[in-house]
Amino acid sequence: MRMLVSCGKQSRTLLFVTAVIALSITVTAKDKNKDSNEDVKFRAQTELVLIPTLVTDKSGAHISGLKKEDFTVFENGSERKIVTFEEITSDSRRLSRPKKPDEFSNAVDSDSGSTRRVTLIVLDFINTPFADQAYARQELLKYLVQTVDRREPTGLFTLTRSGIHMIHDFTTDPRVLVAALHKIRGDTSSQMVDTPADAESLTGTASPDGSGGIDPGTVQSEADKLQTMLEDAELNFQAFQQRLAIISTLDAMQQVAQSLTGVTGRKSLIWAGGGFPFSVSDNTMQLAPAGRDSLVDVLPLYEHTWQLLNDAQIALYPVDVKGLQGNTPTASISSPGRNYVRNTGWRQMDTQAALQTFASATGGRAYFNSNDLVKGFREAVKDSAEYYMLGYYVDRSNTKPGWRKLAVKVKRDHVEVRARSGFFVTNATVDPAASRDSDIKSALQSPLDYTAIALVAHWDMPDVSKEPGKKRLRYIVSLAADPSLIDTSDNNHLALEFFAAAKNPEGKRVGDPVGQKIDLHPNAQNLATLREKGLSYRGALDLAPGEYTVRIVVRDDRSGRVGSVAVPLTVE
Repeated sequence: MRMLVSCGKQSRTLLFVTAVIALSITVTAKDKNKDSNEDVKFRAQTELVLIPTLVTDKSGAHISGLKKEDFTVFENGSERKIVTFEEITSDSRRLSRPKKPDEFSNAVDSDSGSTRRVTLIVLDFINTPFADQAYARQELLKYLVQTVDRREPTGLFTLTRSGIHMIHDFTTDPRVLVAALHKIRGDTSSQMVDTPADAESLTGTASPDGSGGIDPGTVQSEADKLQTMLEDAELNFQAFQQRLAIISTLDAMQQVAQSLTGVTGRKSLIWAGGGFPFSVSDNTMQLAPAGRDSLVDVLPLYEHTWQLLNDAQIALYPVDVKGLQGNTPTASISSPGRNYVRNTGWRQMDTQAALQTFASATGGRAYFNSNDLVKGFREAVKDSAEYYMLGYYVDRSNTKPGWRKLAVKVKRDHVEVRARSGFFVTNATVDPAASRDSDIKSALQSPLDYTAIALVAHWDMPDVSKEPGKKRLRYIVSLAADPSLIDTSDNNHLALEFFAAAKNPEGKRVGDPVGQKIDLHPNAQNLATLREKGLSYRGALDLAPGEYTVRIVVRDDRSGRVGSVAVPLTVE
């Protein structure tokens, strides 16, 4: 479904580059739905694949001093030339956000050129049984009390049916997080979504007495039909519930990834819950059907999630909070004419396999079947302390869509090498137009600032609105000079979209998003100014008196990168 954005006189905007520069503005809209099964159509620019790589000895200690020639990278079994190489020792000092009066920014300042270490924790209440939620909180609190460095940047999020919620920003003092955990409450409505294998049998049947000329066979036939209908309704409902959980989980992963893209270096994402609501193949990474639901229409969301996780250099650490469990085989339940299998043991194994597959695909680790969750939390932080960053250009001669397997080898004996095991290459992942609508919608709705494009926003002088009872609130968005926003191979092409949407204190949107697209090829003089001083954009909203939070979004249509920031507003 295409998101409608109102444009025109109500949202008339002007682009200016520090000084007023007349530039043509074109408002356009693109809607390209490409079949991911077709040959991949790469963009003009070269795709650089970055691979954070851990190299440790048997004790788990980092092996330092390795050189580029000690590493070999393979994509689908073919050796690729390493073009970028760096050994990184991350800095645990806390990051900060710029604080200037009347200015609002999504940027994260590190106060130095060093790579900072960031650990995020997501408590997944959608896919976690209520009984296990309290245990997860206790283990997390124990970990924080025992092991967290007061300078260690740590963020905490919760995922419920209402979406992703930030409890603690990783730029805030970690000691505040310990206090915040005491106030987290479980949500009884956020129960784990059962799969079809967990359905209890419907064994009740009619017991005809044969009176009144009723044929017992007819009664049994109708009873069977009714039972089939009830079972079908149950299975369809479970598939629907599982679909909702899958979409919510993937959307949350995307939002977390978008919030970290602008922060350099490897990040550890601890996903603490009862397991993922989906299964994947560890060979092709294809999303398995959810019962009767093929999930074909969910595949672009799934593949885009992988792309964003890779772009943000996130390593996933799934932690199963259910603790130590016994592997029960299968239990069979029978009823006349039908056999039902309740396979809790196999389901547990499937859950664990999915956790391992996701962890391996991102270069993280999975932790399950243990009552010591603290170990998983602690090792996730440790892994991002020291590592190597390798980079190579994607094999563009291979236009077959799908999962590209990665392998990193080191010319050193008795070492453990851990890196992400692959990435998706489909038209949905290489063509930014494919995710345009979902990216903008997600950025406008998310409570998190997206950081792939750094921006600063502030309010300008208000004006009289043409709408009775409202004021016209003008804002200015400034982007720093960024060469990557200009495509020199396409006659210095610049294509940016700006949007804004207001929400009231209850979180409900007020009016439709307003915005405009800037699509141009600046001349030499304007290009020089853009490269030296960046650019600014003017926009406006018409709002009635009240309190608002305005979400401002900028998207680069050439690369798909998104920046956003929340700006508070009081209209008197």
